Amino acid sequence: MRLRIPARKGDSAYFARVERELAACRRVLFVEANPLTASVLLRYTGTDDDLRRDGIDLELFTIEATPPAANPVLNAAAARLDQLDRVIQRSSNGSFDLLEVAFVGLVGASIVQTLRGQALGPASTLMAHALAILALHRARRIERNSMSRQEEV
Repeated sequence: MRLRIPARKGDSAYFARVERELAACRRVLFVEANPLTASVLLRYTGTDDDLRRDGIDLELFTIEATPPAANPVLNAAAARLDQLDRVIQRSSNGSFDLLEVAFVGLVGASIVQTLRGQALGPASTLMAHALAILALHRARRIERNSMSRQEEV
């Protein structure tokens, strides 16, 4: 993550303090501050809210949340998909979610297309989408595990 603090550009003492104090935080894996570019580069294991709180608690900076771009069509579609996801999870007693159903469906469609002799066209595209879903699923699982470990600490 890169934080930009243009109001402090060139302030070496401030950026040295930011680097020193963030390095002492348990959720910070790496931090590098640069007063010339007015930026702080860091690897952070917490959430954006955690970082926001750490910045305020240490009296280093405040992070303003950027509002999401208004896109009513995508927001409506996302709301419907979230609703479908909840139905699938409820129906399967939490065993499946929409992402897993989509993955299985895409793999199945890929197999059907391969059997029809369409391995290089539709089958490979379907499989690529299935693998992208698998990667997203794994990233979410890692994030959930990380969050649950942080709550235990």
